[in-house]
Amino acid sequence: MALDPATYRRLAGAFPTGVTVITTLDRDGNPRALTTQSFVGLSTSPPLVLISVGKVARTLDVLRQSGRFVVNFLGCGGEGLSQLFASKADDKFRTVKWRASAAAGGAPILNEHIIGYAECVTINAIEAGDHFIFIGEVIGGEDLGGRPLLYFRRQYASWPVPESQPIALQLPA
Repeated sequence: MALDPATYRRLAGAFPTGVTVITTLDRDGNPRALTTQSFVGLSTSPPLVLISVGKVARTLDVLRQSGRFVVNFLGCGGEGLSQLFASKADDKFRTVKWRASAAAGGAPILNEHIIGYAECVTINAIEAGDHFIFIGEVIGGEDLGGRPLLYFRRQYASWPVPESQPIALQLPA
């Protein structure tokens, strides 16, 4: 017998996760984004990541057609960004500063409250239950240092250790 949705959410919420904002561009070049905790470093050779996006997400179709995305890893103080990109607001980028990713076709890299980002090309999208799983090959990125924003039992928290130092990633061409 399957768990009811409320019990499943409580169970899944017992696992602390980092918080990411997935960004891409629509066909007209407009930035689009959503918040997700569903991120996994999948493979080192080749460098692959996995994200999960709900079928009801307004950014899903854009993400499926764009073929490129950026995973922005939120740091401490990024709660407002997380909430904004989880909302149904029409113009989420109206007050958000960002720069265009060269590697990911111009997809937004957020300028504030991130501790790193991964620029990705979609290599597969798999339908799974009420979500789509995207597998992306990492073609660029940077670890900017800092403390990550965590999400645990429907609350935000911060990492209890000192901040890390920035690391420049050297990816093969």
